[in-house]
Amino acid sequence: MWTDVIPGVLVAVALLVAPGAAALLCCRVSWPTALVAAPPVSLALLAISTLLAAVVDSSWGPLWMLATTVLGAGVCAVWSFATPWGRRTARWSPLSAAAAGQYLIGQVIALLFLVPLFLTAFVAPTTIAQRYDNAFHLNAIESIVRTGEATPFDTGQLLRGAVYPNSWHTAAALVQELSGLGLAQTVHALTLVTVLGVWPLSVWLLIEVLVRPGIVARLVTGPLSLAFAGFPLVLLDWGLVYPTILGLAAAPALAAVLIHLALDRSLLASPVRIAAIIAVMGIGVGIAHPGAALAGLIIALPITVLALVRQLRGPVLDSLRRPAGSRSRHASRGWSLRTVPAMDLGRAAVLMVVAVGIMAVWATMAPSTDTAPWTAFQSTPQALGEAFLGGAMERFTLPLIVVLSTLGLLGALLGRGRDSLVLPAMLGPVAVYWASSAAQDVFWRNLLSGFLYRDNFRTSAVVTLVAVPLVVAGVETLLRGLRRLVTARRARRTEGESTPTALPTAAALVVGVLASTALSWHVSSDPHVQARFETVSDAYRTWEFADLVSGPEFAMFEDLSEHVPEDGYVITDPWEGGGLAYAFGDREVSRIYMTVKRTPEEKYVDAHFQDIASDPRVCAALPADQPLYYLDLEEHRLGGNKIEDSGYLGFEGITEDTPGFDLVHRVGDVRLYEIDTC
Repeated sequence: MWTDVIPGVLVAVALLVAPGAAALLCCRVSWPTALVAAPPVSLALLAISTLLAAVVDSSWGPLWMLATTVLGAGVCAVWSFATPWGRRTARWSPLSAAAAGQYLIGQVIALLFLVPLFLTAFVAPTTIAQRYDNAFHLNAIESIVRTGEATPFDTGQLLRGAVYPNSWHTAAALVQELSGLGLAQTVHALTLVTVLGVWPLSVWLLIEVLVRPGIVARLVTGPLSLAFAGFPLVLLDWGLVYPTILGLAAAPALAAVLIHLALDRSLLASPVRIAAIIAVMGIGVGIAHPGAALAGLIIALPITVLALVRQLRGPVLDSLRRPAGSRSRHASRGWSLRTVPAMDLGRAAVLMVVAVGIMAVWATMAPSTDTAPWTAFQSTPQALGEAFLGGAMERFTLPLIVVLSTLGLLGALLGRGRDSLVLPAMLGPVAVYWASSAAQDVFWRNLLSGFLYRDNFRTSAVVTLVAVPLVVAGVETLLRGLRRLVTARRARRTEGESTPTALPTAAALVVGVLASTALSWHVSSDPHVQARFETVSDAYRTWEFADLVSGPEFAMFEDLSEHVPEDGYVITDPWEGGGLAYAFGDREVSRIYMTVKRTPEEKYVDAHFQDIASDPRVCAALPADQPLYYLDLEEHRLGGNKIEDSGYLGFEGITEDTPGFDLVHRVGDVRLYEIDTC
């Protein structure tokens, strides 16, 4: 039952909120802001804890996370309360308690309607996502739990590479250890907390910085944040790229902090604090997925550039134009940097460094896209229409989202100051989505979207990060228009009398709760939305020939411990899902993932394995001090892979009559052989 997952949900909430909130509170951040901005900071502390354990050559676990949290919060507390600079720092509070409470009420209402859809989509607590990348992700969690080696370098070694961003895997490992749940239940718990907890918290902060909506708009943010065809649904029904989902869920908070830095002149009064918060949040999002961190940065980039231009055109240029002689009779007239106040010059320098830094990272971060299969599939008008009107990947978009997006665009185009901020915030994500989905295969397509592998699905999810603030701005535009209309009509009816210009707070709360409830019902009951969740469920169903692991294969994994000794070595074809024998069978396997780099000797074994009884070179390349077994799974290959292309021809045609192979167990068409010839 899904109630079995509740301990994992509670542990995941505590893990992703408590450490980061403790550190931020000790940095003189107000408690509402500390709570909503906590997840990326918690992820950073999680990564630091794995590195500290590795430095002293200790096995990583929950105690290391606790110690790192105490250490991080202690350092922040000493700086904030025991130094003259820290004591002079004002509390940082972009989100008020009242605003956080309003967002929370709307989110709870949305969850009452939408949680059942997510649970239905995940089918059952014991299912796993039958998707390509999950073969590695589940094994990485098991490796961390089993070995206590949890740094990004350790996880990279599983792929025989240098480093792998692994905060999702380390978080899942802690949830599993502390809750006592199984692997599949742990993943469900962490996924639910990510998409229904981390994502809403993070987007609240971004909305508050970009839009600063009223009570009603805050209350309807809950259902609106889960009403899009993009994030998180497009990633749930396509690839189940869990690290990307976690990174993108936390990215809006990173963007919000950078935007707040660009807009609020007072933040530079405490440069150490704001620099530390941005750095730690950037590490936290980046260690989930580097592309997600850059997505947060490019949301803030246009606003940072606009703030820099205004700073240069305003205080800096005005001071430069002011005659130097106006301050001293003996000074010569002319332009001089000495006439510019230090704070104005420092602010311009900081904004320039931030803008140039983001552009430099964007230009250099794209990994190799040689193996990125995603190509353009739509025209430029289609891509831009989807991006600005709440669409994604030609999925169905609720008409309500289209209408509110249009109102948000109109409000931004006609507004001034903060009312127009949501439009520049969209420019980076829109450009990335356009490049991946509509641009031709030229160098700047890689330049713009290569950091997400030109992956149309991921870039469409990035657009949703700013599409939610846009529709909330649309709600606010609609409400302002209605208030002006009501006020004008009352003024004509009661000329000369004072009339209220806005709804009282209590009435706004009632209207907002009713609107949030109606919206939640509308989103959850729409047949197209329900169909999208049904599509998500396809990834979690174990069909007769599943993409990753079928029912008989799961049964074989569970039986491995009865037939393979603890020090046994299981040889299997990873393209048939055999790598998951490590996670679910608790036995060492020859290859945990399809694309693990292979040595020439390993390639030889994979090509000539069936000749093991007659070819000494095969035995020589296998472990000599471990019992050897061969796991022959069902004839389905991930992603339509062909055995000739992957180089595993040596596994074809092995039966109990093949010399060197002794059949010891069978479940349906799945067979386990003991190798008795090496």
